[in-house]
Amino acid sequence: MSRTIALCVCLLLVATSMASKSRLTSAQEKRLTEVRKHTIGEVMLGLAELHMLAEGPVDDLNEALEALIDDIQEKLDDNDEAYNERSLQNQSEVTRLEGQISDAEVQISSTTNVLESIYYPTLESLQQNLVDLNSEVDENNAYVEEITAEREAQHETYEANVAEHNDALSAIDECLEILNNLSGNDISLIQTKKIEVSLKKVVSKLKTNSNNSMLKALVSIASQEFANSGAVLRIVEAFENLKEGVLEALELEHTNENSAQEHFEGEVEERTEDNRRLAREINLVLGEIDSTENRIYEKEAYLADRQEALRVFTEELEAEEAAFEEATEFYEDVRAELVREQAVGNDCLEIVSNSGFGGNLSANLGF
Repeated sequence: MSRTIALCVCLLLVATSMASKSRLTSAQEKRLTEVRKHTIGEVMLGLAELHMLAEGPVDDLNEALEALIDDIQEKLDDNDEAYNERSLQNQSEVTRLEGQISDAEVQISSTTNVLESIYYPTLESLQQNLVDLNSEVDENNAYVEEITAEREAQHETYEANVAEHNDALSAIDECLEILNNLSGNDISLIQTKKIEVSLKKVVSKLKTNSNNSMLKALVSIASQEFANSGAVLRIVEAFENLKEGVLEALELEHTNENSAQEHFEGEVEERTEDNRRLAREINLVLGEIDSTENRIYEKEAYLADRQEALRVFTEELEAEEAAFEEATEFYEDVRAELVREQAVGNDCLEIVSNSGFGGNLSANLGF
């Protein structure tokens, strides 16, 4: 700005020393016309004309024009320097962002790989193991329920059999008592009928089974042989043998019941112990599942953070590249304009330095 003011003052105060009245050639005039199409050219030629009209020194005019050209060069240099700084800044920022993007991509890939190849399969395996362990517990419980129902049914059968055996023993004892009273005694027909009725009354209360059927058969035979003491003795002996058989059967019932109960209790204890083992394993698996789920949560949170960081870094890089592209376009536009101005300025200096410029000016003004 100071140079422009000085130039204006100089143009107004100094007088031109160009005395030549020669004219510009047609080529020079055409060039002059082209130069005037540019703002800087019009300004510089206008200043030159004013300077000549004021008849200022030629050296001052040339110096003023060269100062304007130097000013354009300074702007070019400043523009280049600013762009170089912006380029360095862009390179640094791009390098930084590309490094962060690369790091984020590596971290995302590594975390994804760990999740998919280790943690997810591990969690799935643990969950399946838990399902299997619970299934074993359910199977044990179902088996215990099944054998408990069977044991209860067996015990009910045992109690029914014991009751029947006891009933049979009681009936046998009553029959023996009745028959023993007959041994060696003569009895009347009326007594015989009463004894027969008593025997039948005893066995009528019995349920149908092999022992009771045999007992009833013996009673029937006894009813027919009261008059024969020898037959009665054999019948008594048969009752005694039957009683022995019932006692043996009753003992076997007790033995089988005890054995079945012991076997049942052993199986229940075995399944109970297995369930205790399974419960310990289930607790361990639940702990591992909880730990694995926590690690997965942390990894997924880290993965989400890295994915968000990648998105932000990518957007920043795209924004930086767009901004630098815009800065480059602006720089190139400004530089192209300054280069054009510089070329026009050099043309102006060359035209003004030509002696024909003064003559052409004089002709145009009618001097």
